[in-house]
Amino acid sequence: MKLHLPLTVWPMLLACALCATVAEAVPVSRLEVRVVTGAQELSAGSDLELRIYEAGKSVRRLPLVHGEAWLPDSTHLIPVKLNDALDPRNVVRFALYYRAGSPLAPAWEVVAADVELPSGQEGPARLLNTTLSGVISKQGELATVERDLAAIACSSDADCDDHRTCNGKERCAPHAAGADARGCVKGTPVVCPVNQVCGEGVGCHGTDALKKFTPDPNAPKP
Repeated sequence: MKLHLPLTVWPMLLACALCATVAEAVPVSRLEVRVVTGAQELSAGSDLELRIYEAGKSVRRLPLVHGEAWLPDSTHLIPVKLNDALDPRNVVRFALYYRAGSPLAPAWEVVAADVELPSGQEGPARLLNTTLSGVISKQGELATVERDLAAIACSSDADCDDHRTCNGKERCAPHAAGADARGCVKGTPVVCPVNQVCGEGVGCHGTDALKKFTPDPNAPKP
């Protein structure tokens, strides 16, 4: 049986299909980790880290607990602020690293764990569009399947676009000097005339003029 949809529906479906792609196309400076535990508690003093593996970079180790215990069958939402912005397009895998606080502690079950990315859509996108689940021994990782490096290599300039104009136009040039692990080359930042600055979406403007485009956080709301 074929399903025939009105033509007005297809643009909405296409937009939804592209939501995750768009969300993952912009570097982010914060994440939210959601972890649902199983029948075993996370004992006090245990280590739990989010580890993010990026192409051509050192692994990021982000602590999720600070000595506290987690009850069995509980859900935890942990906001994570990143010192350096993360480009989700560069991520090849991520993992939860666990080390028990006691040598007598049993293996620890993760019912579900995912990493959510900030998004302007109705719901946040998930890193690698993946949810982890499984059992971790007294010390070990629960990791996603490693992403094929060929799948994250750029094929056009649009793949490298960070949607910021002031830092210049990025190029896809895998064999060029300075290309990153995806084959992207940074753009040349916009150089404004003396006493002017570059503002995203407005270009070069004097500092007084730029204030017109920047909302005042202290201004009363209408």
